[in-house]
Amino acid sequence: MKKANTDKGFISFSTPDPVNSIVSVFKVFSDGSMETIGKIHPYYREEEGCVLYTAFDLESQQIFPSSTDFTEIENRFINYSKEQSEKSFTEAMLKEAEKPLSRKEALSTIRNYKFKDFGFNKSY
Repeated sequence: MKKANTDKGFISFSTPDPVNSIVSVFKVFSDGSMETIGKIHPYYREEEGCVLYTAFDLESQQIFPSSTDFTEIENRFINYSKEQSEKSFTEAMLKEAEKPLSRKEALSTIRNYKFKDFGFNKSY
């Protein structure tokens, strides 16, 4: 298993599957846990005498152009991992930012309900 260093952890590649030669790509966290982030499918091109590597995400969608250079695919996965980390961080921050707004709306609704029930909105 090969590992490549990123800012917040490592990218790790499995050994090729003996049946289909697919390589799994993992993000390794600081606590040692791993998360699968994609797969690399090699296609042997006999007419050109080379291997073409195609990278897929977890939904089997091709995430960047195929290449004959595995190092290029490796570097793209490092960037992909960073982008995914930033995206999940941004989503988590947005959820946190929405919590006070939801609480504020709930309190506003309760206040409006109280005033409505006690007749404070009536004009005399």
